Amino acid sequence: MLVTSIDSRPPAPGPAHVPAAAVLVEEFSSLMRVVHLYKAQSTQRSARSLLFPLGHHGPMRTTALAELVHTDTSTTSRQVAELVADGLAERTGDPADRRASLVGLTAAGRAAIAAMRAERADQFAVALADWSPQEISAFAGDVRRFHQALAAAVLTPCAAPPAPAASEATTPQPRSQSTQES
Repeated sequence: MLVTSIDSRPPAPGPAHVPAAAVLVEEFSSLMRVVHLYKAQSTQRSARSLLFPLGHHGPMRTTALAELVHTDTSTTSRQVAELVADGLAERTGDPADRRASLVGLTAAGRAAIAAMRAERADQFAVALADWSPQEISAFAGDVRRFHQALAAAVLTPCAAPPAPAASEATTPQPRSQSTQES
């Protein structure tokens, strides 16, 4: 009898993938260093990075924004205050809870996003000046595919072990070696 897996993910890569993946890890690490250098040289303050999720998701509470960008609420609150002071964002009452407020973009905030995107596009155009349109398109497709594969591999939670049956819940079970190392 042929047994098939219900897991739709491809099988784990074998030893043949390891050298190629190691090269990609090194290239990706090098790319991230360049990105961090680029961000350090940018004249844009870190608060401006919050404009992008606000533009994409719309108005939200500061706590939701902090969770979305993986920072603590106090840092996000300080950055939101900076955006509000600069006229790039505004606070409005939350219709679902009058005690809370939502942060959303102003017209100036939307214009700032457009300007930052245009600046990035210009910088990418300079970097890709000697690439053909076909090479750029193929690279964009490869980056999109890699992004999706990495997100699926990293962000997919591992299956939780099944809950013990009622009879097992009262009897302590010895932990396996692999569980003890976790």
